[in-house]
Amino acid sequence: MTQLRKRKANYQGHTYKVGNSWRTVIRVQGVTISANASTQQESRKRAKEKFADSPDLKLTGHSIDVKITIGDFISNWLSEEHAHVIAPSTLVRYRGLAEHHINPVIGKEYLRQVNKKHVLDVLLLMATRHQSPRSQQQARALLSVAFGSAVDKGYLSHNPVKLTKNVALDRKPISPLTQQEVKKLLEKTKGDFQHARLHIALKYGLRQGEAIGLRWGDINLDDNTIRIHSQIQKIDGKRVFTTLKTESSHRTIMIGPVTSAALLEHRTIVDEMKVKSGSNWDEMDLVFPNKHGGPIQSKWDYQRWLNGLAACGIARRSLHNARHTAGTLLYSSGVDIETIRRILGHSSIALTSRTYVHTAEAPLRKAASDLEDLLSD
Repeated sequence: MTQLRKRKANYQGHTYKVGNSWRTVIRVQGVTISANASTQQESRKRAKEKFADSPDLKLTGHSIDVKITIGDFISNWLSEEHAHVIAPSTLVRYRGLAEHHINPVIGKEYLRQVNKKHVLDVLLLMATRHQSPRSQQQARALLSVAFGSAVDKGYLSHNPVKLTKNVALDRKPISPLTQQEVKKLLEKTKGDFQHARLHIALKYGLRQGEAIGLRWGDINLDDNTIRIHSQIQKIDGKRVFTTLKTESSHRTIMIGPVTSAALLEHRTIVDEMKVKSGSNWDEMDLVFPNKHGGPIQSKWDYQRWLNGLAACGIARRSLHNARHTAGTLLYSSGVDIETIRRILGHSSIALTSRTYVHTAEAPLRKAASDLEDLLSD
């Protein structure tokens, strides 16, 4: 049963029991700051600390300045807090969403007055302007995390984004290469720069940035392992090394002897490139460098992929379908979902299963055959 404590002055708040813990709520001019703890004293202490430390709510006597706008809050939050936990490319994307789609609609509204309608207004205008469902989903996610932070700080009593439905995406069917197409592609590129690159993409599913950023120091051909811990991304017009987005993306994979041999042969190709470049060579230890040793442009990498498909008479596909091919082939060959998740660096088994299980025919054919054998005995 909820036990209401004696209410104090508005700026001091009140404390009450919630389950096995205590909650203190301070409300001032429409702003709510709250804190939970195992004791009354600790709950009050935490709430007052939040109140005192708030960079946007300045106490002057018994009054408080709460006129921070949504635009200012998101800008400050992105730069000072969220920038440290997301990839640089994601930060650029979020800033673009805020500048072009969020701030023009609700940026001048006071943060303390934000509600469900503000969120829906942003998404509606984006849809009207024919922004993709993916962009709408990202804008909603940005608002959700930002307002969630505002709730944690006590600026808001609830997150209005949680009252809205997520944006549905039109998922395009994946189109992995068949086993025969993979064999044809690898055979066609033997002795070429692209051969080892295709081994990495089609058999182990490295993302493009991970492959472009792969360094020889990450590969151990003695025990056939590759450590994947960084990537190449284009930031402010420059291709730079960045850390991987999630903890699950950091991984060490085992490679087979055929791939190991392909990488060993590829190193000879890179050494020849180094000799040809001479003093123009920029040594970055990259496995798949450009002709002068620096990071290859992603569009060139993609064009080589398309050229390989065309040379083998294989229908045009996105480079990301190479990753889908790896996942599908692994599952079709009997590799369990958890192992596939670890190889591909997925965050959850659910993602791996949802993406690849329904596309692999071999397990379904085997199941049908086993069933027929069982009933024919």
